[in-house]
Amino acid sequence: MQRRGSILTVDLTQGKVSTQPLPEELCRQYLGGEGINTWLLWDHFLRVSPGIDPLSPDNPLILGNGPLAATGLGAGSKMKWTFKSPSRGFFADSASGGNFGAHMRWAGFDHVIIKGKSSKPVYLWIDDDTVELKDARHLWGKDVEEADHLIRHGLGDEEIETALIGRAGENLVRFSAIMVSLHRAAGRAGAGCVMGSKNLKGIAVRGTKGLSPVDPKGFMEVITDFHERLNRETRARDGWRLFGTLMITGWYQRLGCNAYRNNQGSILPDERYQQLSHAWYSNNIARGASSCSPGCVSPCAGWWRIKGDETPAAKEYAGSRGSKPEYAAVAGFGVMNDIPDFAAVTHLNEKCNAYGLDLLEIGAISGLLLELWQRGHIGPQDAQEWFGEPLSLEWGSYKTVEKVIDAIALHKGKLGDLFQGGLVKGAQRLEDERNIPALQYAIYGKGGGACILEVRQTPSWAINQAVASRGADHLKGFGTLDKINRADISQHYFGTPDGAKPMDITLKGAGSAKAEDRCAIISSLGLCNFLVATDPLLYPHEVFCRAVETLTGLKLSPQELEMAGRRIVNLEKAFNSRLGMRREDDKLCHRWMEEPIADGAGKGWKAGDYLEKLKDEYYQTHGWDVKTSLQTRKLLEEVGLAEVAQVLEKEGALAQ
Repeated sequence: MQRRGSILTVDLTQGKVSTQPLPEELCRQYLGGEGINTWLLWDHFLRVSPGIDPLSPDNPLILGNGPLAATGLGAGSKMKWTFKSPSRGFFADSASGGNFGAHMRWAGFDHVIIKGKSSKPVYLWIDDDTVELKDARHLWGKDVEEADHLIRHGLGDEEIETALIGRAGENLVRFSAIMVSLHRAAGRAGAGCVMGSKNLKGIAVRGTKGLSPVDPKGFMEVITDFHERLNRETRARDGWRLFGTLMITGWYQRLGCNAYRNNQGSILPDERYQQLSHAWYSNNIARGASSCSPGCVSPCAGWWRIKGDETPAAKEYAGSRGSKPEYAAVAGFGVMNDIPDFAAVTHLNEKCNAYGLDLLEIGAISGLLLELWQRGHIGPQDAQEWFGEPLSLEWGSYKTVEKVIDAIALHKGKLGDLFQGGLVKGAQRLEDERNIPALQYAIYGKGGGACILEVRQTPSWAINQAVASRGADHLKGFGTLDKINRADISQHYFGTPDGAKPMDITLKGAGSAKAEDRCAIISSLGLCNFLVATDPLLYPHEVFCRAVETLTGLKLSPQELEMAGRRIVNLEKAFNSRLGMRREDDKLCHRWMEEPIADGAGKGWKAGDYLEKLKDEYYQTHGWDVKTSLQTRKLLEEVGLAEVAQVLEKEGALAQ
């Protein structure tokens, strides 16, 4: 007997819920998680125009777990949220950890489709087989932690898991996030805005059914083997277990990949690095470690507490505590805005979590404003107009950055209005209304704010920011060939070690395409990309096929798994092609394209020297038309998407 969960459909307009079994063929073709979510989104937009306003009730919010999520496999549990992006206007999905997704799966639901719009604020309550919409008017206007407390108290169970929006989502900030299990964010592309547009404050879930492997003995053997594999990378794995993504600051300091002062520099001055390093965090404010989701052997999350004497800002936040910040917080505030004070960084991180804001987008917005101040394009008169008080936007002004966060999250004043739509739209408005060359200094890629790091000297990451299906991104094509010189993986993919050469463009477009297929598989299985996506040698397809078979009974070959990854990437691409997106939409900002890196190991590098060549190679590797980036009928039929080809051909979005 195979174990598959159900698809829950919630119609907020009608106030109705329904369930259906998860078809085996859908699992075989798209695995789960990201893959099935993408198919559900595609299927929905065959009946609804893909050109609709993302804030329309017709834009669904789709939740999905993979078949290996919420288990003891060892590589964590990640779920996907899929929708049309309010900030970018095309395909979007966002990943989250936390316990919420596991409880959803333990309640029996692998996927949830939320449609329509409620006439009043509500939240969805899933209690195993019991599903109902509950009044959330008393929760509207509350920050995430308070709303979570009220829900748990109201339902009489402190073990309930929630996924909630804060006031940013309620105020329809286009890049607002959904906060999952309080501290994990579905942060990218505006999932919180979609939820807010539906008058949905959030979702609460209690799952008690658990999972029963169809072959318990076989699945335990898989777990044993998987844990052994996880432990083979002793040095890297131990470092990750101790410090998590906070290690990246030091790694990027060595590589010259820290986006210092809005990417004007690529390395931090040493005294600033020392104040923002993982070692400083661990030695001063860390108070314990934990895993971010069930079934993970890498406790890279954790907790902090500030006594009050650790930094200049610490006295203002004495006694505060919270969840360990990720590298995104350090990069967005500490590096990008030159705030070398971990206490201030943790405070700003908690502020964004309370409001439900994407750290990367807000960090890029504040970094842009601080550079415009530095260059004299904005001044005291602008600050007075935007904030209603005299303020300095000097580098390191964490109090001012906090006011930027407040203004945007609360959609307050001129500044909140300017940047409600995100970095790029705000920069465009500054250019139009003030004749300020803001886009010249904005750090963005395809569709909007990019991951905050220096990419010009690492071509495989530069192209990820230009081509990813959800817009400027690193997790869609999360590969580290040239960052860690994995010649063995390059040999595995291409028959040559050259694709792993650092500071070299050889095969970096092809490597990015291979990484996209791989990441689609891992995200569709429901596992953590950070742990297993980058190493196809240590974690080959056979391992995942065996895990899926012993847990669910679904027998997949490595070739079928590989094809599923290609199919998912192509379906996401097809969604965007229907919206008119072509090669020219795969782009990077002025600074990355035209300005050479000023310092560090990559001094002199700029993406404009190589991006178009890498795009050619990337499209060719995927089998797409180089001139337009569109897919061919032959390619789509090869990956089992003949019906998709028919839709694209009818709409003029198929390569000729």
